[in-house]
Amino acid sequence: MRILKQRKMYEGECDMLYNKTYNLDQVACASEGNKDAQQIINVMKAANKELKRMMTTVRIEDIDSMLDEMMDLMDVSNEIQETLGISYAIPRNLSKEALLDALEADMDLESNSVPWYLQPDKETDLFSELNYPAAPSGHAAVLANQQQEDELGLSTVPHASIRI
Repeated sequence: MRILKQRKMYEGECDMLYNKTYNLDQVACASEGNKDAQQIINVMKAANKELKRMMTTVRIEDIDSMLDEMMDLMDVSNEIQETLGISYAIPRNLSKEALLDALEADMDLESNSVPWYLQPDKETDLFSELNYPAAPSGHAAVLANQQQEDELGLSTVPHASIRI
C-alpha cells in the first residue's frame, strides 16, 4: 500500500513538473513572439523613413512630363510607321471621298469586266515556271470567257489576286 501511495505521489509530481515545463515553454514562445514583433516594427519604421526620404526626391510633375514625352515619341514613331507603310499603288493626295468616287466610277465603267484592283498581279508564277500541273480544285471547271458571280450578282475575285 505504501508503494502505491509513493507511486501516486511520484505521478502527481511528474504531472506537476510537466505542467510547469509546458507553462515555461508557453512563456518562452510568447517572449520570442514579442521580440519578433519588435524587430518587425523596427524594420517597418526604417522602411517608412526610407520611403519618405525617397518620396522627397520623386516629383509627380517629373513623372507627368516624362509620360508626355513618351506619348510624343510614340506619336512620332506611329507617324514614321505610317509613312513607311504607304502603298505606292494609290496616290497619297487623294481624299477618302475622291478615292471612293474613283472606285465607284471604275465599277460603273467596267461592270462587265474585272476592275483593275481585282485583276491578278502580273508577277511570274513559280508553278508555271516549274511546269507543275495545276492542282484540282474539286469544283466544276469554269470556261475562261465566263465570269463567276456571287449571290448578289457581282463578279467574284479571281483566286490568283487574293493576298493574305
